[in-house]
Amino acid sequence: MRTQLIAASVATGLLVLASPSISAKGWNGTAEFGLAIASGNADSETINGKFAFKREENRWLYEVNAAALRAKADDDLSANRYEMGAKFGYLFTERLYGFGSLRYENDDFASYDWQTVASVGAGYRFIDNEATTLVAEVGPGIRRWQPVAEFRGTPPVLTRFGKENDAVVRGTVDLKHQLTANTTLTNLLLAESGGGSTFLQNDLGVAVQMSERFALKAGYQVRHTTEVPVGLEKTDQLFTTNLVVAF
Repeated sequence: MRTQLIAASVATGLLVLASPSISAKGWNGTAEFGLAIASGNADSETINGKFAFKREENRWLYEVNAAALRAKADDDLSANRYEMGAKFGYLFTERLYGFGSLRYENDDFASYDWQTVASVGAGYRFIDNEATTLVAEVGPGIRRWQPVAEFRGTPPVLTRFGKENDAVVRGTVDLKHQLTANTTLTNLLLAESGGGSTFLQNDLGVAVQMSERFALKAGYQVRHTTEVPVGLEKTDQLFTTNLVVAF
């Protein structure tokens, strides 16, 4: 995945997921979906989707999330990635909390087949009001991954090393700001750094609310890995325009 991908938003069967039963259990979150299809002289398909749910109850914090990206051009895959994550935490004060997290990612066009990062740490809510929230986390963790030695040919044939492990430091900075009554800016920075390499991902988004439940969101994602095999770029960029459903 070395080119920028743009996905136009569409309303699909994803909307049926907006059931009141989820909110009744104390969870809240969003799901988003984008699709772009072109045919004629060149055929291409790009699809992306993600969801994130949170719950806070009696000082306990819970989060689950998942995301997927798949793109084809003239029947050849150009992107194929999916990831899942979970986190739980405990509030010591209104602003300070401890947490444990787990993140898994599979990517056919990266310097690894897959990677798993488990970490613990502390988080702090620097700003927490109706207009703005700013939360940062940091802590140690363990990363296990399947490295890729090189890409050869089109579509790529992968040469793999054995599985590897290393200790990492994981950190996040999560910002959400209400720009206007119906426009929200979000930015999430993730960093995982260890002896093998450093992985950085930044997700910037602007969402415009169309109703209480639905919004349109423009997103820009940058992913950077410091150590990659020959034939791969260190930095990937992704543009999306998605339909967002709030729960």
